[in-house]
Amino acid sequence: MARIGICSFWFNRGQAVVGRHLRSVIDGLGHETFVLARPTRATNIKPSLIESSDVWDQPGVTNGSAFEMPAEEYVAWARENELDAAFFFANYQLEEIAAVRAAGVTTLGAFMWENFAPEQAEPAQRALDVIYCFSECDRERYAEMGIASPLVPWGCHPELDAIVPNRREGEVRLFYPGGYMTERKPLKPVVRAFRKSEDPRLRLVLKAQVIRKTGFVEKTAARDERIEVIYDDLPTHEHLQLFADCDALLAPSRWEGLGLHLFEATAFGMPIITNDNPPMNEVVEDELNG
Repeated sequence: MARIGICSFWFNRGQAVVGRHLRSVIDGLGHETFVLARPTRATNIKPSLIESSDVWDQPGVTNGSAFEMPAEEYVAWARENELDAAFFFANYQLEEIAAVRAAGVTTLGAFMWENFAPEQAEPAQRALDVIYCFSECDRERYAEMGIASPLVPWGCHPELDAIVPNRREGEVRLFYPGGYMTERKPLKPVVRAFRKSEDPRLRLVLKAQVIRKTGFVEKTAARDERIEVIYDDLPTHEHLQLFADCDALLAPSRWEGLGLHLFEATAFGMPIITNDNPPMNEVVEDELNG
């Protein structure tokens, strides 16, 4: 049995879900895991956030002091828990992670390809024993930077099996994961395209994580009763049930880092509408699940 650390955000966001699922997988293999919960930035729309309720209420979680922690804090966490190895996800404190490696801990990390710059390749290789990737396009980009990155494809977590879809007869409900309502996802074109259809069976469930762009969204929803907007940060099971109860995932995007919603929709047996470009088309295959 090994003692494994996981440094991750720890609240309802994709990066944190990856960390939580990674922990459960390692636990399931019989190892002992410890989490260093990294707070959001103080300037974030949800500042200095670490969640401690719902699925985030777990033992062995150490709350970090800030989004950027000193090397001493990382090393102290590793030593106090006698770690053999530690995983870091989308963490660019490479000098601090290198200090953990220098303390004798095997370090492993993954990054979202759109944020990883060529100038980070050398310090990342100094900090991490292994830089792994979730998609083939990740691996190709790393190879261009001289990094041999093993491919570890993501999958559908077993917790999704507990969700039984309850779909409504006479309706076709489209789930749109708005997330942080940034320009990465073409909200306005999606809503306008939806409204061009007058089919009374259609419903658009727009789930956002923050209250943003409310003017356009609320005005449009007021004009079309088929559009439902949900800003509430729902408990995990409730969110997944809302998702699974829809008939299809409407997920066009300029890019995705990992695209957890694509795996969730696949687990729920939902067809997916997204762009035919990587990494989305590594998960979604035309006429199979999209």
